[in-house]
Amino acid sequence: MTQLNTASNKKEKTFHDNDSYTYNNDSEEEMRININDNNYVMDDDSIDEIKSLINNNNENNKNELSKRNKRLYWADCARIISTVAIIFLHCASYTEEKNLRKINNKSWIIVCIYNCICRFGVPLFVLLSGTFILDPSKNFTFKKLFRQNIFRLATAFIFWSFINAILKIFVFKDKTLHDFWGLLIMGEEYLWFILMIIGCYMISPFLRLFSDNIVLSRYFLGLCFFWASFIPALNNIFTILKMDEYKNILNTWVGRWHFNFTLEFVGYFVAGYHIVKYVNIKSKIIRFALYLFGIINIIFICISTIYVEFNKKGYSKDFRDNCTITIVIYSIILFIFFKHEVGQIKFTVTATKIINKLSGLTFGVYLLHMIVRNLLTKFLHISSHEFLGISYPLIIGCPIFCILITIISFSTAFILSKIPLLNKYIM
Repeated sequence: MTQLNTASNKKEKTFHDNDSYTYNNDSEEEMRININDNNYVMDDDSIDEIKSLINNNNENNKNELSKRNKRLYWADCARIISTVAIIFLHCASYTEEKNLRKINNKSWIIVCIYNCICRFGVPLFVLLSGTFILDPSKNFTFKKLFRQNIFRLATAFIFWSFINAILKIFVFKDKTLHDFWGLLIMGEEYLWFILMIIGCYMISPFLRLFSDNIVLSRYFLGLCFFWASFIPALNNIFTILKMDEYKNILNTWVGRWHFNFTLEFVGYFVAGYHIVKYVNIKSKIIRFALYLFGIINIIFICISTIYVEFNKKGYSKDFRDNCTITIVIYSIILFIFFKHEVGQIKFTVTATKIINKLSGLTFGVYLLHMIVRNLLTKFLHISSHEFLGISYPLIIGCPIFCILITIISFSTAFILSKIPLLNKYIM
């Protein structure tokens, strides 16, 4: 590159400094750059190099934008909300409701309503899990399935079972060393989710074989709905109406089938991918009607559960268990809402980074939240009905307790995620 003291009469490709650049493609022979009133002429090789840098930069920007556009941020949002719902569920827990019933405190109704509203948490998690692992277009190997997916879940289960066992024996002191191995093998009650999802992952190679076949998928989902939701609902109705004879007949009939293939959470697992890929409700009127029905369904869950508990004089999951028809409807409509409505939101770059980070912490938050809850309750006297020993109404106590646990759990998960070994295997 040589400096010129006089201006050239040739047409030029020029870049002007001060952060404002213009590219005039009028000459194939040379490029002149004006910087602080100094002119430089570039040869063809330099021109090609700059063109290559510009093109590479544009290509990188396109790739980054493409990655952002391909990522399902609505699914990340759904995962975050599901995590908070599970925390809220454990703040308005069965134990809390039972204790209020014992002292004949009518506040159990508030806890019951909160509990019913948050019941979508685990089903939505399973729907999301199936969305990604059952996609046949994604590369699948048994090595990846067992070394990455299942191994990570198994190590997380063992590690957090160990932590919970140590806490129960030496901190909370409601167990002894004699119970250690049992606590380690069974895990704390809330860790059942890990074992369940490992089971779904284990059968995922078979489920992937028909996940893109609409007819087979819907046939499978129909079997799931009939055996895992409709039959139990019929059994619950017979129980509520005290039709013991019909209930016994139904239970005997079901038992003789020995049919277990489509029970429990596998239906949610398959439905997640199917809804994302093949369910697209374009009509806003239909979607609005669907969401309205979902709200009515939630109200029905709350009212029917309270009614049954008044009559049974005890806890009831007849309308709010994970696989009951009412919760299936609730969870799937909410899943569709996230896909169609939240999926339309154009998040800013900053928002996507925050969503992505929070979503990546949700598994760790799930593993931590019960430990945080129990520590707060035992040592600081913070729970759904008291804060530092000062009583407050459950209607605000449950949300406050949930917010506190959520903040501490996310903060702790964020810190632990900075430790590579922990982040890779147990978070």
